Amino acid sequence: RAARSGGARRAAVEMSAEPLSRAYAAAVLEVGQSRDCLEALHGDMEKLQVVCKEKEMKEFLYNPVMSLEKKKEVLDMVADDLALHPYTKSFMSLLVDQKRSQLLGEVAAAFDGLYCEATGMEVAEVSSAIKLNNSQQALIAKKLQELTGAKKIKLKSTVDPSLIAGFKLKFGKGGSMLVDLSVKGQLASMQSQFAVPT
Repeated sequence: RAARSGGARRAAVEMSAEPLSRAYAAAVLEVGQSRDCLEALHGDMEKLQVVCKEKEMKEFLYNPVMSLEKKKEVLDMVADDLALHPYTKSFMSLLVDQKRSQLLGEVAAAFDGLYCEATGMEVAEVSSAIKLNNSQQALIAKKLQELTGAKKIKLKSTVDPSLIAGFKLKFGKGGSMLVDLSVKGQLASMQSQFAVPT
C-alpha cells in the first residue's frame, strides 16, 4: 500500500512538473538558436530521452539522498560517454543545482516538441511487420512531406509482427492522424463490414 501511494505521489509530481519542464526546454532551445548550436543540442536531447527511460537512470535521477556533488559527478560521466555539447553538460549541472535532476527526461522530451515547432518538422511513427530499410523509410517520409507540407519529416520506426504485412503510420498532433496499410488493419476492416448483428 505504501509503495502504491509513493508511486501516486511521483505521478502527481511528474504531472505538475510538465509546465516547468517545457520552460526549461524553451530556455535550452533559445540557447541553441542564439549560439548556433541548435542541431547539436537537439541530438543531445534525443540521446538523453533514451538514457532517461532506463530504470537505473530513473532511480538515480529521483534519488533524494545522493549528494548534489555525486549527482554532478555521475552526470558528467554520462555527458562524456554520450559526447554531449558543453551547453548540455552545463544545463544538466544547473538542474542538479536547482534540485530538479528528475526533470531531465521530461525536459528532453519537451525540447523535441519545441524543436519540431521551431523548425517545421513533422514527427511520424511508422509500425511495420518487418523492419523497413532506409530507402523504404525515405519514400514514406517523402510521401508524408508532400501530404503535410512539412519542411522536414522525422520517422520513428518500430517493428510489430502482429501487423502480418504492410505498415501503420501515425502523424499529426498527438498522433491524431492514422494511415493503416497493414494486413491486420484490412482484415479488421473487412470483419467489421461483414459482421452479423446478434
